[in-house]
Amino acid sequence: MVILRDIFSPIGGELEATLLLVKASIPQNHQYLASLCAPLTDHPGKCIRPGLLLLFARMMCSDLDSVTVVPAAAALELLHWASLVHDDVIDGAMVRRGVPTINASTNSATAILVGDFLFSRAILLLSGYGQDVLETVADLMYELVLGQLAEQRAIGLYGLTEDAYLRLIDQKTARFLATACGLGARLGGASPAMISLSEEYGHALGMVYQLRDDLLDITGDVARLGKATGMDAIVGVETLPAIRARNLVPEQYHSVVARLDVDGNLGAFQELLWECGALDYTEDHIERYTKQGRACLEGLPPGVVNEGLGHLLSYVVSRVS
Repeated sequence: MVILRDIFSPIGGELEATLLLVKASIPQNHQYLASLCAPLTDHPGKCIRPGLLLLFARMMCSDLDSVTVVPAAAALELLHWASLVHDDVIDGAMVRRGVPTINASTNSATAILVGDFLFSRAILLLSGYGQDVLETVADLMYELVLGQLAEQRAIGLYGLTEDAYLRLIDQKTARFLATACGLGARLGGASPAMISLSEEYGHALGMVYQLRDDLLDITGDVARLGKATGMDAIVGVETLPAIRARNLVPEQYHSVVARLDVDGNLGAFQELLWECGALDYTEDHIERYTKQGRACLEGLPPGVVNEGLGHLLSYVVSRVS
């Protein structure tokens, strides 16, 4: 079994320092703000984005100075947390990581403000780096917003093409992981060619991650995921398996989706996607991006970090939460 702790073991000390810095960014003397952030600090998640930055920095520089990379890693995690808080508002999500979301326990306005606060802490941590790092992160946030806008614009219209959807998840998810990998390589002193290859790996990993997430939203176990399933379909957000089913069996698809609006029962929707091959089709895409990621690793420096990144691909492919 692939365990994230083992994958991140080469940078365990730096990752621990990153999480401590993230927590230190939240002022404990402001008790209300600290309590609002508690669901995030008490349940920090997988830490894949800061972990990737640190792994790629380590891959490129074996005697890495943690002072060089930990603030950047912490900033990426804070940006990720901020985007999650805002996503929960957009989606109306009530639970994340098995606990109530900030918007569920308070209200949407408060959650938005918490997200803004987390963004401000990330910017502060990045202020010690050069303009190139700031521009890289600014470009990342720009692409993330474009992806979210594209998704919001398409809700309930049932007209998104497969190519448009893949571009959307590139912007919304894969670009973040690509930036984490490329930024880590850059801070580790890598050449432009190595930075580019690092970004390509991160992009492939991000596409696999999001496509697996799409499948888990349809077939996943609520207890393991720590959040409700089927929300995309119920609110009219189409993912790759849904788009594939619509293209193959449009009449059946629209009939099943119409019933979702009434009773919210996912059974018929899941059965349709299974029978028409849409779930297998999405698995084929996951396999293709996995192969792209492994091909990138062949051109990156060999060693324990490279092996761990291969295991990380396997982890993302097979994850159930």
